Amino acid sequence: MTQGLRAIPLLVLPALLYAAVALTMDPATVRTSLNEVFFNTYLPSGALFAVTRGQGVVMLAAGMLFLEIIKSTSVSRWALFENGLAFVAFTIAFIFFLLNAAFGTIEFALITVMMLVDFMAGFIVMTVSARRDVSFAGDHA
Repeated sequence: MTQGLRAIPLLVLPALLYAAVALTMDPATVRTSLNEVFFNTYLPSGALFAVTRGQGVVMLAAGMLFLEIIKSTSVSRWALFENGLAFVAFTIAFIFFLLNAAFGTIEFALITVMMLVDFMAGFIVMTVSARRDVSFAGDHA
């Protein structure tokens, strides 16, 4: 059961969070919502450090991408399935980015690019691992 849950691409979470907001608003309201301050604090230097909602979602996606890169280093049947799901998630996100104005923001574009990087990392790790594991009959002669 837990292996099956590991197969779910983590970058789907920030994309679903974005979609939950974007699908309930018109495109202009989405942009306004993403620009609202989510968190702010003063640094020891006295500078105000402010993070908007959009930046927060991208930071969450970056954290998920880090975890996905770590997950991509394991080679198993579930990793192959997860990589296929990552490609499906990227494809759906890219279609939404192109065809739905509420998803045409830099924040969602970055999430979509992170999904592509996740898929490519998994593909490259699997290709390198398969190349290493394959032995040719001519190599042993």
